[in-house]
Amino acid sequence: MSYRSERIGQLLLSEQLITQEQLDEALRVQSERGGKLGEVLVRELILAEDQIAEILAEQKDLPHVNLAAYPVDPAVALMLPLGMTQRRGVMPLRVDGGKLVMAMADPLDVEAIDEAELLTGMKVSPVVAAASQVRFAIEKFVAGGDTLLSLQNEMPVSVDDDVAVDDDYDVPVVRLVNQLIRAAARENASDIHIEPAAEHIRVRYRVDGVLREAARLPKAAQRPLLSRIKIMADLDITERRRPQDGRISIVADGKQLDLRVATLPTPDGESITIRLLDAAMSFHALDDVGLTGRQYEIVSRMLKRPWGAVLVSGPTGSGKSTTMYAAIHEINDVGKNIITVEDPIEFRMEGVTQTAVNPKVGYTFAAGLRTMLRSDPDVVLVGEVRDPETAEIAVRAALTGHLVITSIHTNDAPSALTRLNDMGVPPYITSSALVGVVAQRLVRKLCERCKKPVPVAQERLRAVGFGEEELGLVPFEAVGCPSCNGTGYRGRTGVFEIMNFSEEMATLYLRNASADELRAQAIAEGMRPLRRDALDRVIAGITSLDEVERVVV
Repeated sequence: MSYRSERIGQLLLSEQLITQEQLDEALRVQSERGGKLGEVLVRELILAEDQIAEILAEQKDLPHVNLAAYPVDPAVALMLPLGMTQRRGVMPLRVDGGKLVMAMADPLDVEAIDEAELLTGMKVSPVVAAASQVRFAIEKFVAGGDTLLSLQNEMPVSVDDDVAVDDDYDVPVVRLVNQLIRAAARENASDIHIEPAAEHIRVRYRVDGVLREAARLPKAAQRPLLSRIKIMADLDITERRRPQDGRISIVADGKQLDLRVATLPTPDGESITIRLLDAAMSFHALDDVGLTGRQYEIVSRMLKRPWGAVLVSGPTGSGKSTTMYAAIHEINDVGKNIITVEDPIEFRMEGVTQTAVNPKVGYTFAAGLRTMLRSDPDVVLVGEVRDPETAEIAVRAALTGHLVITSIHTNDAPSALTRLNDMGVPPYITSSALVGVVAQRLVRKLCERCKKPVPVAQERLRAVGFGEEELGLVPFEAVGCPSCNGTGYRGRTGVFEIMNFSEEMATLYLRNASADELRAQAIAEGMRPLRRDALDRVIAGITSLDEVERVVV
């Protein structure tokens, strides 16, 4: 920010947002450490950036905007040079009535307004935004747009598919890929989707489980962009007819990231999906993944068993790996030999022997499982049961004195039994080995800073599954604020359906009972369905009805 220390200080004092002592201390820190007064106030936790922006807007009788949810015109964003926007802390937003609407962290910076008017030939209509939002918008729209312009200007109009990436435009391509990864990491995205279309390339980020469009790139960028990513992932850049998988290790903004890259041929060119894994991120404890008190007790009892199989089920992206890591953390001690076979190793765990599958050398889940059973394990974690061979070896291992924790793709807990049956695992083996199944989904958590209660029609409450005694509920709904980037949600939590495999369940299963019959028995024994657990999170104000309807059938 470029605040004038004396003027901004007086403004804040006049609104009683800070005391004279706090201002004097901030000025002293500014003198000793350098920087601008507004940055010092934020850094010393005296005042929040959004408070500074709001009071400045009020004092100067200017609009205050939330850039997290503001519809920035990408073409207008590029009307000022990147260096000028970064130096002055300004962000062009749109053109309105012949005037350039420009967000400013410091509306007192008359020189910035004069410079923008000189460069654009337009009168500037300033609005005020928090400095962090201005910096984020510059990085997203101006820095990224600058990279794209360089790419377009420095590349040939068309690219011969038989020629590798040319050195003449290799540098802007490198900048572009780095920009996409860095922006995704800053937004805590779990995946980057690069999807060629007939006339452009669409880039989407998955944040908190929901995809949103991040950029549209020129079609001419397709070959160099995809080739650059494939080179980074050590893939064959000449192979475009079959899918490929690879990995990248990269440092973005000081964070070590492990990226999983998957290509998929499409009529308009190869689509690429990149999964982002923060190598420094620690795993969750079992009581921190969203389990309620009773659910935690049930799962803890399952994990205390000396042998047997515990299955974690759900679709892709439902948090199964996180729960399995938490389970291993719960029982990890010096007296147990714990071995895992994963694809890939997402988190390093001290005291646990971890291995990663490598199909190129024949080290599959099944092969890894056979090998680890010869290493005298007490606990075995298999990342995923994908095929009949792995399924049968895992279940049989649970009968021979090992606690086996693994995941399986099913929609609910009872369906895990029918899935094992479909894979050819004999029911008499499953009924003897299985301890229980934990089915789960991830729902977005409402932002604590902006969520608000909104009355809902009783018909809707009844339709989603609330009982008659709950129809007076006024649930919280998403709103959107700078803290949550305008989405109304911040972070995710698990909702669960935990099925104990009792003797009665085993008897039903051996009689070839359907998944519906197994579900009815499990509910009779106390299992809370996924939908009911999700509705309880709505009652607690953790998530919204919209999110429950989006995630849980």
